[in-house]
Amino acid sequence: RTFVGCYFSTFTGYINRMRGYHSQKVKAHGWDVGAIDSYYYVPQKNKLVVREYRPISGPMWAREFPIGWRDLDKGIREV
Repeated sequence: RTFVGCYFSTFTGYINRMRGYHSQKVKAHGWDVGAIDSYYYVPQKNKLVVREYRPISGPMWAREFPIGWRDLDKGIREV
């Protein structure tokens, strides 16, 4: 399934985090690189941001980052 939300929405961020956790559990397409099947509709320049692995940057409240769900259950020596 595909999700489309607003970049500056904390609710969209929460949904994407839940989708990220789920993608790791079921090993969904793109799980190994932290990608989820989500998009932003506003602003247009950020449409594909959630589909790319990026380092944490501000504003942090506006979105979730794959580091929040990738390799979550591994120890420091396993990563």
